[in-house]
Amino acid sequence: MAMDIKTEAKKADFGLELPDNAKDADKRPVKGNASKGAKTFVTVIVVVVILVVIGFLVNQYTAISLFGDKGYSASLKYNKDVYHAVFLSNGQVYFGKITDQSDKSTLLEDIYYLQASDPLQQVPPSSTDQQPRLILVKLGNELHGPQDYMKINNNQVIFVEELKDSGKVVQAILQYKIDNTASATQ
Repeated sequence: MAMDIKTEAKKADFGLELPDNAKDADKRPVKGNASKGAKTFVTVIVVVVILVVIGFLVNQYTAISLFGDKGYSASLKYNKDVYHAVFLSNGQVYFGKITDQSDKSTLLEDIYYLQASDPLQQVPPSSTDQQPRLILVKLGNELHGPQDYMKINNNQVIFVEELKDSGKVVQAILQYKIDNTASATQ
């Protein structure tokens, strides 16, 4: 013989009346309002992280600076009294004095560059290792007659070297200046 025992939980009655919507609260399923808020928060965080990553990539791999100065040349200050070699991305090298600079460009003055020349008379080479003769040329003597300064886009500069006064390039520049000063006064 089996007995069915039913127990009912009695709710405590403190003599307080609850509003109608609160009475049915324990019977309604939770709708997920907290879950919806959490999903919105996570979505916002994911979107912000994606935007920061995209911004970092744009800043790092393009000329666009989203987070301020990239620090290329603004932090470098060159001595205006000495000659520098400026190596460009097109393979050209210019020698001169850096007189001004900004985040975007560098101003080079008193400019020289190297030009390869062949001998006037074609002599059969005695060996295959014959090197072309290099001549230091002053900017401004070309056919189109440029001024003796150049504003160089910093994106085109690979690197800059400060030249020693005892180096061959600086010695050739000083000799060029002596020769041209002497010929100008005659």
